[in-house]
Amino acid sequence: MVVDADEPKDPSTAEVAATASETDQETKKPAFELSEEVRLAILPLFKSIAEADVSRVTVELSAESLTGAQIVDSQTSTYQIGSIAPDQFTVYLKEPQQRLRVYCNGKEMIVAMSADAFFRAEEPIQTQMAVTSLPVAMGPYPEPVLALSLAGVDPAVFLLGAMKSVELVERGKFRGETPAIHFKGVQDDGVSWNLWITQGEQPKPLRLLVDLTPMLRAAGQVQVPDDYTYQLRFDFMSWRMSGEVDKGLFTFNPPKEAVEYKSLEDYFETISKVGEKHPLLGMAAPAFKTETLTGDKINSESLAGKVIVLDFWATWCPPCIASMPVISDVCSKYADKGVVFFAVNTGESAKTIADFAKKQGWTATIILDVDEKIADSFRIDALPQTIIVGPDKTIQAAHIGFDGEEVLRDLLSQELELLIGGGKLTN
Repeated sequence: MVVDADEPKDPSTAEVAATASETDQETKKPAFELSEEVRLAILPLFKSIAEADVSRVTVELSAESLTGAQIVDSQTSTYQIGSIAPDQFTVYLKEPQQRLRVYCNGKEMIVAMSADAFFRAEEPIQTQMAVTSLPVAMGPYPEPVLALSLAGVDPAVFLLGAMKSVELVERGKFRGETPAIHFKGVQDDGVSWNLWITQGEQPKPLRLLVDLTPMLRAAGQVQVPDDYTYQLRFDFMSWRMSGEVDKGLFTFNPPKEAVEYKSLEDYFETISKVGEKHPLLGMAAPAFKTETLTGDKINSESLAGKVIVLDFWATWCPPCIASMPVISDVCSKYADKGVVFFAVNTGESAKTIADFAKKQGWTATIILDVDEKIADSFRIDALPQTIIVGPDKTIQAAHIGFDGEEVLRDLLSQELELLIGGGKLTN
């Protein structure tokens, strides 16, 4: 899982990569060495991937938040990956709020953010480079699943480099049925992974469990309690490195109505101006009834004459977590002038939200949208998204994403000043 995209190594040199890093001359830390037991058990899998001509893989990803040993939240996504070495591949990620697909046919590489929005990368890349150099983020930590799924890639570069240790935990039965070997690795940055593969002459990956909690703690962007764990569970539902693969998988044929953007930045810049194009802009805001996290009843019909700010968010969304305190702070300064702020959590349980909000120290009024009916009524198709409803009950603005604290604070302040003064942001 090293973010390093060296040229592909011959599988026979994987043993060299397994020594990870040379001795650190400053700290006198000894280089990591792979035991013979681990080497004999894991390298056949890596060699089969590095020597493969084709691949077809389906992986289910569960991003799990745990308190103690209890899973308090889980978001499920799916990868569908196909490739022909050395430079044809497709990576399709289906997330709860988004669909992303990368196509590379050896001549061009296209990223489709949706069926009707795409851009062309500057040039195609080989499968080995694709593990770390795709032009769009394909999930929270995609390197390990790509390294184990793309034909012609040497997984030793990514799973055995920059390691403190790799050990063979046990030989047993995965889920009590499949004969398997369980490995555990700890990276230099503290991130750890557990990998289960089948036993036999042609091993296959079964599950990869990655604990990213040390990375969160090091980043310092989110307060992480001592008993909190954030892990990614990759379950390989199907995996093959042989047979036929339809080359049509690697070429994108856009529908007539599809919009081609210059770059990913161009796409995000365009959708960040969703306030100009939101389908409900200037129209009457949908009415809704729900309750707050503390059990108070909310009826939007009773808020006529108020400026209502709705921030749609989820605990698994880092930009949501970053923008929430800013929006809450700005709105609180206008509370005595008729501005009401609701943090609308989409799709999560009250317990998950309560535990998370407490750990973050948030005081904003959080309302529940467990079945996502409110989000659907407001046409929310990405998070975070902020909707501003004017005193006349019409939607005056809509913003997607988080462009930074200063930009958000200034923009929201200006919009609220105008609305409470009797002005409008849209006709």
